[in-house]
Amino acid sequence: MTAALTPLVRDIEARARRDARFMRVLDALRDAPTGPEGSLERSAAHLLNEQRRAVLITDFTDGALTTAQVQAQLGYATPQAVHRLRTRKRLIGAPVGNTTWFPAWQFDGGRLRVELPSILEELARFTGDAVAADRVMRLQRDDLGGSSIAEALRDPATERAAWRALTALGA
Repeated sequence: MTAALTPLVRDIEARARRDARFMRVLDALRDAPTGPEGSLERSAAHLLNEQRRAVLITDFTDGALTTAQVQAQLGYATPQAVHRLRTRKRLIGAPVGNTTWFPAWQFDGGRLRVELPSILEELARFTGDAVAADRVMRLQRDDLGGSSIAEALRDPATERAAWRALTALGA
């Protein structure tokens, strides 16, 4: 090994010891096809996409309620009643593993938000994916003073700007 590569190898080795995600990238690079059956760029892009999706899913579930929690909050007798709301597009949720998660911003004081039907209608013009819709609603925005659309809709001072931002999504 040349003297120029030695510091690089030491740096890579040190980072791999302290960063499990970096180690997974190195493993993927090691195992990536180098022949005509695949490309390194495609393998790296696939791995990066998987990592980004995992972060989005974790963020989604961290800000969401399970079916059982929604059932208890709304006072429904069965979990099927909660799932009927989802199939009728009156509530958004997504299965992750064996649990269906419902973004918490859809609720207010133990009930569905009064303006939820209008919010969901606007979101449906933009996406049918619950994870993407949740991200749109919870992403902090400069045009809303650092608030998310979900937060800004609750504040009379920013409510109109939040509705403009929400309606602009499907435009």
